[in-house]
Amino acid sequence: IRHLLLIRHGQYDLESKEHGLTELGELQSHITGQRLADTAEGVKKDRYGEYQVKYAGLVTSTVLRAQQTGAIIASHLPTVKRLDNDPLLAEGYPCIPQPGNRDEILKNNVRPAKLMQESLQIEAAFRKYVHRDIDHKKSERSKRKVDEAYVPTNATVSQREAVTDSSPEPEREYLIIVCHMNVIRYFVCRALQLPPEAWLRMRGDNCGITEIIIHPAGRVSLGRFADTGHLTIDKQTFH
Repeated sequence: IRHLLLIRHGQYDLESKEHGLTELGELQSHITGQRLADTAEGVKKDRYGEYQVKYAGLVTSTVLRAQQTGAIIASHLPTVKRLDNDPLLAEGYPCIPQPGNRDEILKNNVRPAKLMQESLQIEAAFRKYVHRDIDHKKSERSKRKVDEAYVPTNATVSQREAVTDSSPEPEREYLIIVCHMNVIRYFVCRALQLPPEAWLRMRGDNCGITEIIIHPAGRVSLGRFADTGHLTIDKQTFH
């Protein structure tokens, strides 16, 4: 079972060109890193079983504020592998939101060419990180040529049903992804098969943690959204 921990960067300086973290943003990032470290030290136990959280890696976007947030979080997780910064995770407009004022959005420097580029980028990021373990379509195509006369056999159906969520408890993999709220909102819509245009209806504060859980057979659930329970009210910011 794959757990994607999507973390929005800390508060950043809107007045600077670099948009680096503010002092509060750095503090938010440290608190978030400590929460992740504490989580890995404990054991989750309930009626469904028990397991220890193990982080498979940490990746950030190529944007400065996300890189700075990721570096601070990584300082609390010295044994977690740092993956290469991923430009696909950069902030952008995934699509024209609905409901919304399309003319107003385009007026704010979100030109059609830029919108097309950023939407393709964020969709590529989604496909890279949100996927099932086994692609049944590809596995079947590799075994036989499918034409109009093809009829699935009982064996083919059995193979599909063999990968179910009721199988013995699989290993869990946690991947930490430090990126941006537009990207996170779009991931959630796409993963839950909701209209992608609804992405702007959701709000998430700095250093909020969103968890997308992907089961081996492809079932997806939302474990949490923009969780800032580790931050006291005076440290919670949207910008």
